[in-house]
Amino acid sequence: MKGFIPGNWFNKNKTSADKDPALKLNRASKTILVVDDSRTQIFASKKILEEFGFTVITADNGKSGILTAKQSKPHLILMDIVMPEVNGFQATRYLTRHPETSHIPIIIVSSSTQEADKAWGLKLGACDFLNKPFDRSRLITKILRHLESSQQNTVQQHEDSKLA
Repeated sequence: MKGFIPGNWFNKNKTSADKDPALKLNRASKTILVVDDSRTQIFASKKILEEFGFTVITADNGKSGILTAKQSKPHLILMDIVMPEVNGFQATRYLTRHPETSHIPIIIVSSSTQEADKAWGLKLGACDFLNKPFDRSRLITKILRHLESSQQNTVQQHEDSKLA
């Protein structure tokens, strides 16, 4: 199979944002932290995100995810739930409740299909939930939506601080 890359099992369908070079240029300055204990999942996520022009950093458990987020201040976090030491729920709760990281959107990415897990993640402060295995287009659409929303919130807060 010519052109086959081992581990290249995710959907390669292009989204409309793939075709817009201006959007790609804006993404080049955006950093996404992928927190997952599966090397395969990190590899797949990183490949998709880098192909899309994002800078990607990774952490292999919730504890190192918290430390990496505090140090690197990524623009968005993709958080697995089931991980050793500190799970994704605990890490999400910590990150959303501390001023230095509370502005960072977190998307829970999990193989769990339980509505309770989705509801709990959102209650703890995650902005969205995505099931594994995920579709490339769906992942990118969610990321772009939350990055745009986060950017609009930052601009609004900056304007509000000028008025105060």
